[in-house]
Amino acid sequence: MERITVGPYEDEPPLPSSRTRGWPVRRRAALAGLLLLCVWPAQAVGAAEPHDGHHPHTGQSLYVSDYGNNRVVTLPTRGGGESVLVLDGLVRPTGLAWDRAGSLYIADTGNNRVLRLLPDGGGQTTVPTDGLSRPLGLAVDASGSLYVADSFNDRVVKVPADGSGQTTVPTAGLLHPWGLALAPGGDLYVSDFVNDRVVRVSAAGGQTTVPAEGLSQPTGLALSATGDLYVSDSGNNRVVKIAAATGAQTTVPFTSLSNPLGLALDHRGTLYVADAFNNRVLRLRPNGTQTVLNPTGLNTPTGLAFPPRTGADG
Repeated sequence: MERITVGPYEDEPPLPSSRTRGWPVRRRAALAGLLLLCVWPAQAVGAAEPHDGHHPHTGQSLYVSDYGNNRVVTLPTRGGGESVLVLDGLVRPTGLAWDRAGSLYIADTGNNRVLRLLPDGGGQTTVPTDGLSRPLGLAVDASGSLYVADSFNDRVVKVPADGSGQTTVPTAGLLHPWGLALAPGGDLYVSDFVNDRVVRVSAAGGQTTVPAEGLSQPTGLALSATGDLYVSDSGNNRVVKIAAATGAQTTVPFTSLSNPLGLALDHRGTLYVADAFNNRVLRLRPNGTQTVLNPTGLNTPTGLAFPPRTGADG
């Protein structure tokens, strides 16, 4: 989100050191940027084919939360028109995630809830959660447990697949967490939006900050098959890659990004980014070729996710 200058409150007490002098103002500035997503105006959209939850196209389709239009759409990666998922009462959707059984989870941010769209036309349900406030990023582990970035509560919650009830993931110092990504071993990566960092919560317990330089309001996260971490560095209008083998940070060669948000990788290593304020989704192939993916009618695309692969996906 873009930086927004907010003047200090008159009743704000002085801070103890020069190192932290600008922090409250900076936090309010970042929060103001985050709030833009909660009030972004909806606009009329063009006609698109309704879709009941089945995979509608040959090849793999990318699912996109079309935030400003209060909908989720599918964009086929091999050409063809978009389709709109049939969902009831969706308001300002953001994060998306799939489980292995083919259920799609949607952060219904404006309604402070998470929806589950069952596979094969099984219908829509609300995930049982308690006290969510502006949920954003989602992730699902191998057992089917759901993780939710509960942004305005400054926490991440876990909803176990066994129905045992919501718990809070042990973290320290999060301020409006946004993106989530799970490593195969169970480590959870969290983009800590206001603190300009990404943290790793170990499956064995404990939190560390991922070594990164110059991040500003990180949002979407994605992990490659080899463990490389991709971060939407939204305040700098770029995507960065942190190599698993060396820890080296590089800038991914997208061009002309404006507030990048969600990220997704397909099985070939092609990277997709929700270029939110340009109202488009970009694709960057491993050879460095950038293309715009079906740029029809999107209004602040936010979350991206590919469904589990099937034999028909090729």
